[in-house]
Amino acid sequence: MERVEVSLEKLQRWAEEILRGLGVPKRDAAQTVAVMMDAEISGVESHGLMRLKAYADRIAQGMIKPNPDIKVKALGAIARVDGGNGLGQVVMAKATDTAIGLAKKYGIGAVTVCRSNHFGTAAFYANAIARAECIGLAASMAGPTMAPFGGMDLLLGTNPFAVAFPGSKQTFCGDMATSATAKGKIRIFEKRGLSLPSGWALDKDGNDTTDPTEAIKGILLPMGGHKGYALAMAVDALSALLSGACLSCESTSLFSSTQPANTGHFVLAINIAHFLPEAEFEARAQEWFDRLKASRVRPGFRIMIPGEPEAEKRATAGATISILAETLDTIEAYHQKYAIRK
Repeated sequence: MERVEVSLEKLQRWAEEILRGLGVPKRDAAQTVAVMMDAEISGVESHGLMRLKAYADRIAQGMIKPNPDIKVKALGAIARVDGGNGLGQVVMAKATDTAIGLAKKYGIGAVTVCRSNHFGTAAFYANAIARAECIGLAASMAGPTMAPFGGMDLLLGTNPFAVAFPGSKQTFCGDMATSATAKGKIRIFEKRGLSLPSGWALDKDGNDTTDPTEAIKGILLPMGGHKGYALAMAVDALSALLSGACLSCESTSLFSSTQPANTGHFVLAINIAHFLPEAEFEARAQEWFDRLKASRVRPGFRIMIPGEPEAEKRATAGATISILAETLDTIEAYHQKYAIRK
């Protein structure tokens, strides 16, 4: 699949103008695009600008409200956020800020979210909590693409989660789907004409497949078998059962549904300073990171801390980025159709 080099500033500006043309307030458009651009420069293309079309289509269809009435109900160290069916990036940013504020006051902040939508990468929000010198957890249920361990019916989502905390020189951020891979990554394989690794998916008849097209129509497998199955259920419990949002098995598709999603999220922030001095925690965490990275290395490997590959990509990002030509064509077409120019 052809790739093109494009100005980051141009992509960001055009994406914001598309959303603003669909009625999204300027600040909310900037927030949504910031999450997508962070994914792009972090090397997580599956959760970047290729998602813009789906967001724009759902706003145009009335399935996402461009200017939602987001409501926060707090009680002590916990809060419930009703996202008003807004863009997930906007709703989750509000929930994350709320969790951090509660953690600074009470030592911990736990926030559930209902009536939201796809929020991008969980890492974006967990990293924001880590920058506030807290330990962060961000999680979300997702539409049904995965079967229970040993099953063949689509009843669970990829249900991603991320955990992040700061060291003195770098941040740990483990961000993962509970399926063997994210469905967006399979779409990237399909666009590039590549075969999948074995063990990622089954076709619709339950046969092992390395064909990404068959995998998209078929069944994703849980990460680590029964372990990923258990984690997917745990994420559903935190982000759906606890919030009143749809369970994965009740949810709708970002790409094909004509119903509002009622996506649920969960955010947790733990204020390090309520337990011990931040500098002490961060110094000890960094010593731990350094010890792990200095350990014996297998041939052909490099020991890294979770989140380090993405952080390195962000640190070396230039003024342009390589994206799929198909993604650029879509952005240009939607900019022509919807954009409000500054």
